[in-house]
Amino acid sequence: MFLLPLGIGMAIATERGRRLAGCGLLLLIAIAIISHPERLDASSEGWSLHLLISLIGPIVALLFGIWFALFSGPIPVAPMPRNVRPFGFALMILSLSWFCWMLFEARPALDGVPNPWWQHLATSLLTSMIIIAGFAAAFVLVMGDERKKEAVIMSILSLASFLLLIYLLAEGTTSDDPVFWRSSSWGTLGDLGGMLFGGGFALMLFVTLVWLGEKRMAVPSEVEPLSIDESTRVKEILKENLEGGA
Repeated sequence: MFLLPLGIGMAIATERGRRLAGCGLLLLIAIAIISHPERLDASSEGWSLHLLISLIGPIVALLFGIWFALFSGPIPVAPMPRNVRPFGFALMILSLSWFCWMLFEARPALDGVPNPWWQHLATSLLTSMIIIAGFAAAFVLVMGDERKKEAVIMSILSLASFLLLIYLLAEGTTSDDPVFWRSSSWGTLGDLGGMLFGGGFALMLFVTLVWLGEKRMAVPSEVEPLSIDESTRVKEILKENLEGGA
């Protein structure tokens, strides 16, 4: 299972050799899973694979929706037709609706046995969305220019994730009592601590590297003033452009 991300990354590479190697690795992983003598519900790896397979639909819809929505907008890199953008938003809404349906009505199960990792995934995902979307909203407000629309969208996403998480902890779902959701939510403390530690460490490392880089930079040499000929030429260029713009 730990080779699965490597295989996916190589399969979508731009180089033909890496793509073939990635497809071969994915094929070997599939053969190993199929030929495994034990059932999927007999190991943690099997349950993890089952959960990943259950989420393929929402994940694919979300990725294609983001792709269509981004590259059909005002972007200079390989733009798509503008009429594709509503379809991208529709795919993102479909992905969200699909996930909510799985969350409240159709918890992933194998032969009637619910997937034990589902609650941990849902609580960790919602907690991550709260933090990431909240920080993203603050970032675009501080660093961006005229990004109020994006900040509002990120704030709504963070608030909606928070309210959904609180509802799960208080009311639960049709298949799971809120006690089980509260129990699984304790596992998100590790994710939260890891995100805070990793983010803080990355920020400190970035500041340190910038400080070291500026400290090692040589003092810029003095620039000699323009000569009479250079000054005259600059004045001519400015005069021509200013008169042309007027």
